[in-house]
Amino acid sequence: MALANKYRPKSFSEVIGQETTVNALRNIIKNKNFHNGYIFSGTRGVGKTTLGRLFAKALNCTNYDSEKGETCNVCSVCEEINSNSHLDLIEIDAASRTGVDDMRDLLESVQYRPSSGKFKIYLIDEVHMLSIQSFNALLKTLEEPPAHVVFILATTEAHKIPKTIVSRCLQFNLKLVSDELISQNLKRIFESEGISSDDKSVDLLVELAKGSVRDSLTMADQAASHCDNKLSENEVSKLHGVLNISSTTKLIEMILLNESAEVVNELKRYSELDVNYEILFDRALKLFHDKIMESVVNKDSKADELNLFYQFFCNGLVDAKQTSSFRDCFDIAALRCLTFNSNDESEVKKKHENATNLIELESEPEVTQSQHEHDDIELKEVKEPPKNLQKLVSSNWLNIFDGLDLRGASRAFFANMQLDNVDGSKLTFKGSETFVSGINESNINDLVEALHKAGYPKYDIAIIETKEAQVTPSSKWQEARNKELDDFKEEILRSDLVQNLNNKYGANINRENLSIKDHEE
Repeated sequence: MALANKYRPKSFSEVIGQETTVNALRNIIKNKNFHNGYIFSGTRGVGKTTLGRLFAKALNCTNYDSEKGETCNVCSVCEEINSNSHLDLIEIDAASRTGVDDMRDLLESVQYRPSSGKFKIYLIDEVHMLSIQSFNALLKTLEEPPAHVVFILATTEAHKIPKTIVSRCLQFNLKLVSDELISQNLKRIFESEGISSDDKSVDLLVELAKGSVRDSLTMADQAASHCDNKLSENEVSKLHGVLNISSTTKLIEMILLNESAEVVNELKRYSELDVNYEILFDRALKLFHDKIMESVVNKDSKADELNLFYQFFCNGLVDAKQTSSFRDCFDIAALRCLTFNSNDESEVKKKHENATNLIELESEPEVTQSQHEHDDIELKEVKEPPKNLQKLVSSNWLNIFDGLDLRGASRAFFANMQLDNVDGSKLTFKGSETFVSGINESNINDLVEALHKAGYPKYDIAIIETKEAQVTPSSKWQEARNKELDDFKEEILRSDLVQNLNNKYGANINRENLSIKDHEE
């Protein structure tokens, strides 16, 4: 017998991951507060039909324990429901009986009382598959059913059920079962069945199940047959085309370190192994999600970059589902991250130089505090402007401003102002009313100090209001950003993905209809 059928819960206490719904059903029976109909909704394999059968069994069990909320599983009603032979539990597959005539035939039997139990229960599976006419036929009976009739509706797509039906029922939304509970359930069953396994093989099955208990048992059954009841991570990976989790973690780390050659080699290795790229997308998104959460907690400066990488893989997954080219879209998402990675060669070189300077400083002979103070006095006395200091004029102000140690609101204000004139020790700026009205003495002092730190004298600052300041650091940055986006657009248009979409599917993606959303805006 299949594991999913053999270990199907036979009482409420055996149901995992749906404690809220189980408690509600127990209270309904305990308080005898019965409703006309019940809807169990949720994804596949989380217990919709199982809970429907358990609820039906609890309603008709002759020895039901109200305090514990459990059926006896020994009376004739329980045994018949366990063997799917109870006359008062009518199960209907709505997917194969969608017509209004089928529904009318069904409703004709509603008036007859149950043969042995207290209630006659209609369990309609995949109820969203019923036609509109069938729902309309059900509506009146569902609104005013006989006291001995209970309708239980199970569906994976609750939004397709008419609102008139939903409003007449109690709805229970079953959630995905946690990975931890599925893992514990699998280990318990493996122990009972004499199947050997390691933690990593169980983790792979849990990952593939995606919150579905039935899927986890079905894949466990398949893996047990494939591995002769001796599960290992390597064999389960081969069976389902899934890499071990450490491989995906390694790829993400290489992307963050901007190791381009290693990333390309790893992607080629994935291609040769014919892996499941949909699982790879899910793993990459989960890993980036965890890193984003960690970076926010630690106030890491890489949070923006990680958010961008997460978006690349999200978009890649959407494109993959539309084009069915999961491998190409995964590769492009990974390579796109490398394109935008701030950890480039110039930064690595800068870090190397800083480390070298630190070593040189540590190797210098120790000097006394008095010597330091004496040297500081001498430096102050002979301090001169740096030899490579640019002359401050209007034409090179944009380049000088980029190098100033000016931050916060002060930098924002002067980034949107144009240096109009340099007259000796006086600088005249002009800007729009928005920025001129907001600037204060503190912002001006910040600019004077930043210039002084860079080697310039302490200037007097004058500010003039004008309709529009055109030549500003901000406008220069915007021009540079626009060029970057334009280059990025060209890169997209030249990509294999877009070429395939245009050539094979007639997508007609071109410069005019392609828009780029700037994440820095």
